[in-house]
Amino acid sequence: MKKGMMTLILLGVVLWVGSAQADMKEMNFYKEAFPDAKIKCGDCHVNAMPKKEGGKHELNAYGKALVEEAAKTDGKVTVDTIKKVGKVEDFKKK
Repeated sequence: MKKGMMTLILLGVVLWVGSAQADMKEMNFYKEAFPDAKIKCGDCHVNAMPKKEGGKHELNAYGKALVEEAAKTDGKVTVDTIKKVGKVEDFKKK
């Protein structure tokens, strides 16, 4: 029941933010959280090069985890959100 509710909340947040997608601001937040790390679009998105208009912006598991964590506060990904979720590399090991 709890997992189903979280999925429903996550879906609602994703639909609520609509076309909001990561840009250089979020990538810079990642670099601020983990200064030695390199981040690219494919670390959060299914498509390595999602197009801004009419492209696929589907999130992968890491991107979904960021959205889920951001939903716990104001719905925006911040440096703190990224630190709580962890590094992309660590997430892929889970």
